[in-house]
Amino acid sequence: MFKIKDKLFDIQYAYLDAFVNTDHQLVFGLQIKATGTDSSPDDDNDADGLFFPEDELFFNSEILLKINPGEIKEWQDIAGKKIEWKEYPEDEQEPHALFYVYEHNEVENAEIEFKKQGNKIIVKMKATCHIYADEIFSDNLPLEVETEVDFYGIPCGKGTTEEQCGKKIEPFLNRDHLKFVQNKYGVSIMVPNNTDIETNILISGDY
Repeated sequence: MFKIKDKLFDIQYAYLDAFVNTDHQLVFGLQIKATGTDSSPDDDNDADGLFFPEDELFFNSEILLKINPGEIKEWQDIAGKKIEWKEYPEDEQEPHALFYVYEHNEVENAEIEFKKQGNKIIVKMKATCHIYADEIFSDNLPLEVETEVDFYGIPCGKGTTEEQCGKKIEPFLNRDHLKFVQNKYGVSIMVPNNTDIETNILISGDY
C-alpha cells in the first residue's frame, strides 16, 4: 500500500541498500518507487488530482537506520527497529528522506517501522510529503506506506576486491549469506545469496 491523502498508487519496487560510514556503522537506506493508476480524462482540463501510470513517485532515504558492529547478524534482524523525525534535519548524516515527483522535497513528520511477517520484512510508514502538483496535491500531504522490502546489498566501491568487501561487512552481517558481484560499471557489491539477479537494481546499475 502506497497512499497520499486518499489516493492509492502502484508500488514498482521497495528495497534497502546499505553502506559502511566513517563512524564504522552499517547505514541502511530505503528506496521506494510508485506510479499513478488514473486513466486519462476526456478533457485535459480535468487532470487536477490525477496521477497516470507514467507519473513516477520516489521516496528516497540514503540514510535511514544506523547499525553498530555486532548489533545484528542478518539484515532481517532490523525487524522491530523504529525511526522517527519531525523536521528535516540540518545534519544530513542523521536519518532523513526526500520525496520526488516533479522536484525533490523534504519528507517530514516521519514514523517508520520494520516488522517481520512470516519470512518477509515489512516497512510501515507515516509521514508528510510535498508534491506541488496542483491545488489538490500541493504541500503537507499525508503519506502512508506499508509494503514488503527486499535487501539489495552493500556497494563496496568500484574495483574493490571480494576480500576487501568481505572484511568491510563482517562486523555487521553473516558473510556466509552474502555473495560478491560486480555491476556493469565495475562497482563491487555484496548481495544476499538468494537475490534475483534480474531485478536487483544495484546489480543492473539502473538506479
